[in-house]
Amino acid sequence: MRIILLITILFATARPASFSTAAQRCLTYEPTAVVLYGTIRRHRFAGPPNYESVAKGDVPEDVWVLHLSKSICVAASADGDKESNVSDIQVLFAEGQKQYDRYRPLLGRRVAVTGKLSRWQTGHHHTRVLLTVKQLKRR
Repeated sequence: MRIILLITILFATARPASFSTAAQRCLTYEPTAVVLYGTIRRHRFAGPPNYESVAKGDVPEDVWVLHLSKSICVAASADGDKESNVSDIQVLFAEGQKQYDRYRPLLGRRVAVTGKLSRWQTGHHHTRVLLTVKQLKRR
């Protein structure tokens, strides 16, 4: 009888591993600040008019992408869907060229980036999750 009671208690209190680990690892979209680790690289994507091919005449768009050291997931919110296995995030700078100039020496380096996550919205956004940078430091 004790064994049956013990097994019943164990099953009643146990949570599936996938539920508990997935819920704990997902980050959230803004306004919450996050810190992510990886390597910053510049990438060229096709821009207007068709956002398909620079070789076929689309304007080239050079953007910075954070290649994460470890993939993340981002929980769904009113402004965005859940994203799983995110390994590349386009980096945005609220201060524009001033921040690009300040952080240019960190291209190709391992970095820690503090900022807020948001969802892609336009053709100029080249990853499904974006990171608006508050601070970028060499790691």
